[in-house]
Amino acid sequence: FDNINLVYEERAQNYLEQLSDFKKYPCLLKRALLCMACWFLVSLITYAYTVGWSKIGSDLFTSYLFAALGDAFGYVSAIPICRLLGRKRATICLFGGIAVMNFFAMLNVDITDTWTIEQIASLLGSVATSGTFSMVYLYTGELAPTSHRGMIVCLSSSCARLGSIFGAYVSLLYGVTDRRVPLALFSGLSVCGCVAVLFLPDTTGKGIPETPKDVVN
Repeated sequence: FDNINLVYEERAQNYLEQLSDFKKYPCLLKRALLCMACWFLVSLITYAYTVGWSKIGSDLFTSYLFAALGDAFGYVSAIPICRLLGRKRATICLFGGIAVMNFFAMLNVDITDTWTIEQIASLLGSVATSGTFSMVYLYTGELAPTSHRGMIVCLSSSCARLGSIFGAYVSLLYGVTDRRVPLALFSGLSVCGCVAVLFLPDTTGKGIPETPKDVVN
């Protein structure tokens, strides 16, 4: 075991050399930028929901309880959806689910004395958002080559942190403008996420790339 070397010397690069590969391999840069955009969008919507439940629901504790259950269901439901549809189609469908649910949430209809269409649709949208977040995390890891996966995931995570900051402020729109404005914004951003994923290849049943050359091929 002393003679085993698991480090490929020809692949050892510092971060500057890895960044230079984005210029050398435009396809790698395209994947990285699209993944970063998806992380930013889904994180913005996720944190806007997290901060905004106090404005959507009539009871704070009940709203966050159902939101927590919805998040847990969203993470679990992503597994069978991914197996059924594959990585790309599952991510597109979940982004589309966010857009549809936020569209329905704009309707001003009371179901019961305590529940409205907005609350039900927002809860289902939160489920789709959680599923999308888990799918984007998995999808990015399979799109990025092994040699650059750490950098691409870190860049995407940084974009997600920016999205979480903007999401907290977007939720404040509930108090200063019509409630349909932030919901329409969420729908539009979700559609942008669908468009971004359309330009990414499907990784279902395919080998994970090890180097940027594998991405090109």
